[in-house]
Amino acid sequence: MLKHVTTNNKGIYIQTPAGTNARVVFEGVVTQRFSIPGSNNAVIVKHGDYRTVYANLTNIYVNVGDKVSAKQSIGKIYTDGDNDNKTELYFQLWKGRSLLNPENWLTR
Repeated sequence: MLKHVTTNNKGIYIQTPAGTNARVVFEGVVTQRFSIPGSNNAVIVKHGDYRTVYANLTNIYVNVGDKVSAKQSIGKIYTDGDNDNKTELYFQLWKGRSLLNPENWLTR
């Protein structure tokens, strides 16, 4: 650990096989899709009072305003050819302004 250096990770990383699509955890409406410098693209889906964030996507299959259903594919997860083909989805779950543990929302 480096002195005076801290990290603030507010989400989880989910490793998947190369070529995997990110899927919505619950039905909702796409409220944002955007690019994150250094982290490819992201999508935010609103589920009532909750929001889920899906980041590190290369292709996005949905648009703002689209209604999505549980397990619907919303984008392809980036595979890093320079890092042993690591394929990771960055995922967050929010209720209002509070970050929540997403474990109960995830299915295998």
